[in-house]
Amino acid sequence: MDESIDVSDALAHASHPDNNIRSIGEDMLKRLQNLDLPNFLLYLSSELLREGIPEESRALAAITLKNSLDSKDPALKDAHKDLLCIKWLSLDPSIRSEIKNKLLMTLEFDSRQSHSRHPSSKVIAKVIARVACMEIPRNQWLDLVGKLVDNMASSSSSLKQATLEVLQYIFEAKIPKVVKGDQVDVVMGSVISALNNQMLDSQVHLTALKALLNILEFTKFEDHAWRNSVVAVCEVAGRINSGAEIKEAAFECLVAIAHTCHTILEPYKEIMMSLTSQALEGDVESLKFQCIKLWITVFQEEIGWEEEEEEEEEEEEKEKEDDDEEEASSFIGPLCSFVPLLLQTYLNKEQGDLKQEDIWKQGDEGDISMTGEQEEEGDENVEQEGVNLEDILEQDEEEDETLQGISMTCLGLAARIMKGGVVPLVMHFVKENLNGPHKIAALSPLGFILEGPSVKQLAPLVHLLLVLMDHPEEGVRGRAAWTLGRLFKLVGAHRIVRNEVVVLDRIMKLLIERSKDVPEVSVEVHGALYFLARGYAEDAKSRSKSNSCELSPSVKPLIDALLCASDLARETPFCLLPSPYKALSEIVRVSDTGDLQVRQAVIGLMSHIMRRFNIVLNGHGAVSSVQRKNQLEVLLCGLVEVLIHKLGSTLKGSAKCVLMLLCPLLTRESTSARNGAALAIGALAHAIGADFGQHMPTVLQYFSVKRLSPLYLEVICDICHVLGKEGKEEEVVPCFDHIMEVLYQGMGESTLQPPILSSIGQIALAIGEKFEKYLPPVMEKLIVMEKVAQLDQDPLGDHSNKVREAISKAYHGILGGITDPKSGFKVGMALLDFTEKERKRRDSDRRSRRTRTMTARDTRTMKALVDALSQLSPRVGVWSEALIRSVHEA
Repeated sequence: MDESIDVSDALAHASHPDNNIRSIGEDMLKRLQNLDLPNFLLYLSSELLREGIPEESRALAAITLKNSLDSKDPALKDAHKDLLCIKWLSLDPSIRSEIKNKLLMTLEFDSRQSHSRHPSSKVIAKVIARVACMEIPRNQWLDLVGKLVDNMASSSSSLKQATLEVLQYIFEAKIPKVVKGDQVDVVMGSVISALNNQMLDSQVHLTALKALLNILEFTKFEDHAWRNSVVAVCEVAGRINSGAEIKEAAFECLVAIAHTCHTILEPYKEIMMSLTSQALEGDVESLKFQCIKLWITVFQEEIGWEEEEEEEEEEEEKEKEDDDEEEASSFIGPLCSFVPLLLQTYLNKEQGDLKQEDIWKQGDEGDISMTGEQEEEGDENVEQEGVNLEDILEQDEEEDETLQGISMTCLGLAARIMKGGVVPLVMHFVKENLNGPHKIAALSPLGFILEGPSVKQLAPLVHLLLVLMDHPEEGVRGRAAWTLGRLFKLVGAHRIVRNEVVVLDRIMKLLIERSKDVPEVSVEVHGALYFLARGYAEDAKSRSKSNSCELSPSVKPLIDALLCASDLARETPFCLLPSPYKALSEIVRVSDTGDLQVRQAVIGLMSHIMRRFNIVLNGHGAVSSVQRKNQLEVLLCGLVEVLIHKLGSTLKGSAKCVLMLLCPLLTRESTSARNGAALAIGALAHAIGADFGQHMPTVLQYFSVKRLSPLYLEVICDICHVLGKEGKEEEVVPCFDHIMEVLYQGMGESTLQPPILSSIGQIALAIGEKFEKYLPPVMEKLIVMEKVAQLDQDPLGDHSNKVREAISKAYHGILGGITDPKSGFKVGMALLDFTEKERKRRDSDRRSRRTRTMTARDTRTMKALVDALSQLSPRVGVWSEALIRSVHEA
């Protein structure tokens, strides 16, 4: 230790408000630490006990001591080794023992100095916990827990709090074997005793709750121990003088208990309801959060428990076929009181937010619409990422962490437990607020109680929603339509109709009428139509039917209404534009084209969409912006693809017209438009089969290297599969020549190399013996690509592994496609040569330990190679038989 530097002086300098003096002090501390770490730590622990030390210096001593023993730096502390722990354990045992004794003395020293806590006390508690986590798992400092428990018997409130903080941080670290099983029970007993002691300061109770929260993860209590903890937590939370912070910590503990054993809370549900009522009727939002999270946890555990019970019953043979109704959950009683409280909490928060919005609006009289630049930026993002229609209409609500969000999540879980019992409670709430200023917000809970009640129990809700679809206020109509969409998604319109809750004709007339409403309403109606149609499709599939005939009478009016809603002349907001197209697509999918009227309606839709497509592509001024045009192109491609699948071979006569509209989109800058057009072209090829060969020259005019993409290549491979076996040779061979020439050119682009190589294998498999003429140049290209993979400079080897994987896939397809024995044996030898090179490379990588950084990709590469090799044995048999046969014939 450098005797020229005094630790006290260094601490005083380092805690000085003047930057220059503080910098000098920090340098002094670093020098002392580097010169003699053991004595430096010892001096710091002594400073914590020194009489008259300024609190700033004392706090700095505690922080410096903590930082010397613990760090968040992954370089010093990771899952495999803790360098600071190693340093500590390498210190002389006598010095470590002295430091530990001084740390424990500090707890008592603080309690004697004053009734108020020192700012450094929490840091000292963390230091003791850190040392405990380093030593106790190595069978050192084994008497610490006993000493801490002894401290809890002290009359000093300050000592109890300091000790509880140490216990809190010890258990927070989650280090195995720090506290033995029997010690956990003793520690828990002392913590519960502190909670039950009403003479203690509220801060002690708060610290005890925080310690209890961490201890609960380690407990394996008997029932009585659980009960003791629940009683203590509920009691301390229910005291009149308990503040919001204590109540919040108590709810956190109850959440942890519910996660572990929610049934233990059953006897205390009335007490919990009393605490819940106080919390939800109060003004502290964070307390409301914790309260609702408690019930969410209880409901989740109860639902999980019920599902396990049902699974067990299904596995067992039932002795009674006609059982009575299921045993109701024991939590239903409190729920009848809880749900109205929850609904009111939700509405109060909505009202508060709306008032705040009004204040903001008064302070901001500017135009809140997007600028042209912002619109363009938003549209560009849509174009770059593509319009995922499935996401727009089908996505589940993202987890909403607002108070309103978790309230509705909680309500949904409550509905699954209460079943039909929740419906009258929510219906009463809705009707009570339906004529008030917050009627739209009051409707939202209807959408969250759909999973649980039976279809017949939901009947009042369905009738109310249908009535509200004619409400004079747009917002009410929109929210009702949104709720209908959720109803059709989660329950199914087909189930509602079959249970005679309402007739389908009434639903369809309302939805058709409202599909042409203002955009804010119509977009929700389109979503409802989408889920209605999808429900009927899934029902038909479950009954082994290809289509649903129930919707047939409504198909024509639905198509007309949605065409009107998506008319190019309508100035629909950009973000709402996809909804009618998605609804149309789903209706086309489910429609029964065996019905003549339906078939005529779908054919008419195809004609109308082709005309609209032509206007979008060539019409001057028909579409208001480039961004809108790009989005429409994507939407129209998606709908055309669905129509092609539905109409099939009947499109042979109009295939040329369809291609004239689709092919120009292959030149667009928008990836989404190019991909949409490619998929529709692929669908058309499958629909008309071998006759598509006569249209290939049109398609190949737009097939060049600069327009290649992985998806476009997949479509070309699909077309080759269609034409390969059945296409007329004079039509398809020139097409295959052109395709292969473009693929050869594309191999110069590194990003295209893997998908092109994979495509070559698919084409070989598709066209069979017609691939023989391309075999020599292809084999040369494969050898070149092997060298490219070897020369790749990527340190992770990602591109080279992709190329190797693609080469393996190419071999796999070529082996499956070629029929000539001589050519086959040559390819087989080339594959074996490639395999041997790969084996040597793997051995070399293993020796140089490179495999750690590329295991996942390398595994895929080897799997593709194994798949290719698995083709070799059966193909060799086929080729051998062919050779033997040719010899006999000769």
